[in-house]
Amino acid sequence: MKAFVLEAYHREEIKTSRAKKLRRQNMIPAVMYGPDTQPRPLKVPLTRLESVLSHATETTPIVLNILLDDGKTESKKVFIKSIQRHKVTDRIIHVDFYAPSESHKMHINIPLKFVGRAKGEEKGGIVEVFHHEVPCEFLPKDIVDYIEVDVSNVDLNESLHVKDVVFPEGIKPLLHPEDVILTIVAPRGLEVEEAELEAAEAEEAEPEVLRKGKAEEEEEEE
Repeated sequence: MKAFVLEAYHREEIKTSRAKKLRRQNMIPAVMYGPDTQPRPLKVPLTRLESVLSHATETTPIVLNILLDDGKTESKKVFIKSIQRHKVTDRIIHVDFYAPSESHKMHINIPLKFVGRAKGEEKGGIVEVFHHEVPCEFLPKDIVDYIEVDVSNVDLNESLHVKDVVFPEGIKPLLHPEDVILTIVAPRGLEVEEAELEAAEAEEAEPEVLRKGKAEEEEEEE
């Protein structure tokens, strides 16, 4: 799996006023933490961070090259844990990086990649997706970019559940097995058409039953 490289710098500024000053300098306050890593305040260049975020997801490994005060560089493999944005401008104002431990399981949302064309969609149904990603538990060595989900056998008014998805070895979903991933809904017009067809079939069957009953009555009278 390809890892992105991001430069980072140690920072001691933790006050809000100092954080605002950093942002005016196009540097974003960040913190790195993990099972074997005490929380460390960092700062990262905004331009490079935006470039990485345009391609990376929560499952994408990032190599943080941290420039230390003595001029040396410390490299850490991390994942994006959370991103805070300004409520009005949507500008990034803070980032949390998670540094995993090889012996500790991670909890990360893994994207789902739907493949195939559902039976119900071919019949005019509408695909409604409830989960584009699934929270999972796994060791860092087992991480994947996405989980492929075949939807070709899902018919009209049917659903695909968590239990129907084949998860890679070592990856445990944290949703209930009966949780719905997606469903194929029949459009209103199609539902009415099917109801009318069923009603018509019922009406055609009824006279035959009545005729059969009448014939039996006539035979009894004879």
